[in-house]
Amino acid sequence: MKKNTKGFTLIELLAVIVILAIIALIATPIVLNLIDKARKGAAESSAYAYINAAEKAAVVTLMDNTSVKLSDASCAVKSSGKTLECTSGETTIATLSLDIKGDLPDGSSDSITFDEKGSVTGASLTINNYNVSVGTDGKATVVSGD
Repeated sequence: MKKNTKGFTLIELLAVIVILAIIALIATPIVLNLIDKARKGAAESSAYAYINAAEKAAVVTLMDNTSVKLSDASCAVKSSGKTLECTSGETTIATLSLDIKGDLPDGSSDSITFDEKGSVTGASLTINNYNVSVGTDGKATVVSGD
């Protein structure tokens, strides 16, 4: 009598499942770290794009109105994210409309500072729940977030 030996034994199947579980345990944290790094990079890239748009709007404003001194102002991001309101004390000295697409700061406590030529000297932006700081060197860095 010939015995039919097609298929796998229960032990073989359990061994394969255990091996796959170990691989999944090793791979999951690596994938999650890659996703977090990608989100941080996206927030930094969005900050660079926002800073470039702010500098363009500042230069246009300075060319149109030479009496405006953005270096004396504190510029806050408005709720839409596409507008900067620059104030000196209690007085609004300029409102900058930004031409930008993509992820915008949430506007709750975001601010940008300019020098006399309209270049950004510092910024604090919250983009996609990541706090991004831009220093005088123009480098965007995620300082905290999800």
